[in-house]
Amino acid sequence: MTISIFIAKAGIGLSKETETNTEKTVEKLPFKTVLAAMAPTLILIAILIVTRIQQLGIKGLLNDATPLFNLHLGFANLNISQALIIKLSDVFGTNASWAYKTLYVPALIPFFVVVLISIPLLKMSSAQSKQVVTETLSRIKMPFIALVGALIMVKFMMIGGDHSPIITTGKAFSELTGKNWQFFASYLGALGAFFSGSATVSNLTFGGIQQTIAHTVGLPQDMILAMQSVGGAMGNMVCINNIIAVSTILGIANKEGFIIKRTVIPMVIYGIIAAVVSLFI
Repeated sequence: MTISIFIAKAGIGLSKETETNTEKTVEKLPFKTVLAAMAPTLILIAILIVTRIQQLGIKGLLNDATPLFNLHLGFANLNISQALIIKLSDVFGTNASWAYKTLYVPALIPFFVVVLISIPLLKMSSAQSKQVVTETLSRIKMPFIALVGALIMVKFMMIGGDHSPIITTGKAFSELTGKNWQFFASYLGALGAFFSGSATVSNLTFGGIQQTIAHTVGLPQDMILAMQSVGGAMGNMVCINNIIAVSTILGIANKEGFIIKRTVIPMVIYGIIAAVVSLFI
């Protein structure tokens, strides 16, 4: 990342802009103006930090699983805890379950909280607030449908335990490479992040299989697991969930395929660099 910053500052890989004005006047903004503009982001970071540090006690409150009430829905049991954790268990009489931590997942807290704080903080009128909400809903409507479809596909790819499509794909890759697996381990991690949109989920999904492969072919397990973690980060470059989310924020429509074609190149290069570094570990 540090190298990338210096490369970007040198203009390498960036499109060249033609200056229309030879003279540019830079207006120095007052510190209070800059601070006010940064306030929502700073508040967001502060709330995330406070709610994630175990010792402060807030994290425990937001994850309190003490039952508030239970309801049998016929196809599943609905449980809601005191921290508003919504859980469906015994779905269709199976061991399948689903849970959503309403207060802990970064949605209501901190984003909605920060929005409510920002309205008076930035002195926004009711008309401005309404315009922001309307434009936001308009921009996320179609990407929301695509994102839900992508997440459903991810879940289908992960169903089946050791025989799931994603695990089967990973095993096939390892059988092809043998002792050269360290050069490809990061790409398996990237595959997991590509499907799930999370380096953590990729590590949970493929960590065990990476460890098994390392033991089978006689490679250092810590090195292979490190490559898996690197791959999880790499996969976020091409993860469709992330691309849809960023495209929505930037107002880019129907460019997901174009973006993936471009981002897969640095991802491959990243993997090559990681493989070369692994030779010296």
